[in-house]
Amino acid sequence: MPRKVVVVYGGWSSEAEISRKSGKAVADALQQLGYDVLELELTRDIAKKLIQINPDIVFPVLHGSPGEDGTFQGLLEILGIPYVGENVKVSALCMDKDWTKRILVSFNIDTPNWQVIKKLEDFKRNHFENFPLVVKPAEEGSSVGLYIAKSYQDLEGFVKKLLPKKVLVEEFIPGREFTCGYVKGEVLPPIEIKPKKGIYDFESKYTQGETLFEAVKEPFLAEKIEQLTKKVVEVLEIRNLCRVDFKYDPERDRLTVLEVNTIPGMTEISLLPKMARLKGISFKRLIKLLIE
Repeated sequence: MPRKVVVVYGGWSSEAEISRKSGKAVADALQQLGYDVLELELTRDIAKKLIQINPDIVFPVLHGSPGEDGTFQGLLEILGIPYVGENVKVSALCMDKDWTKRILVSFNIDTPNWQVIKKLEDFKRNHFENFPLVVKPAEEGSSVGLYIAKSYQDLEGFVKKLLPKKVLVEEFIPGREFTCGYVKGEVLPPIEIKPKKGIYDFESKYTQGETLFEAVKEPFLAEKIEQLTKKVVEVLEIRNLCRVDFKYDPERDRLTVLEVNTIPGMTEISLLPKMARLKGISFKRLIKLLIE
């Protein structure tokens, strides 16, 4: 059993503050479980600090880039330090929503139709219709930079706002939103996400009371989400941890995969721990499962 654990969080991504909250919750749980825990902020000299500490294992709780995109995992591989979570390849692929979607489509997994915008010339060349459309950066999480374009003028403004980042312009799927977790071979019971303002953006995600979360009441739908989560995990070669987000259009009985998160939020009120509790797994037990 590894004793000395370093929990790494923060850094300079747009999601750094959320990462710090997740990291503190993980560190507290590990301390209560009896581990020797050190907390480290992600800094440019992190390699030197890790060499000095010489931990048994690192628990990265890094949302966004760098950290969730495989860069930090690559550093740990070079240093020869074991870590919690997915490897470099899986982390990098899942961080880029465009790459993730390409792989899913190649395995006949439904995902909203999309176009990629890398520069303004790409936008001007493409023809857009069937508004509303979803606009979001390809390599951000926590719904950072998520917009709903109701007109061409909206769309142009949002794309310009997000460039020069790689931008996805995606088909808007009406209906209900769900998420389903996976931990160490176990698919967790899915949860329905009900944002009060209709869109699960950054504000809805992190403002208390702005979103309702409920266990999926329909057994057929829960089973459908769980089976698709299992297929996504197998296709993307995920071994340890992820959360898969879905949209479901009841009119067409269409379940689509929106994205895959390999380091989901890890506070006690985050979605993955909520789903674990539905299966009788406490937050401390969840953390222990991951580190073992």
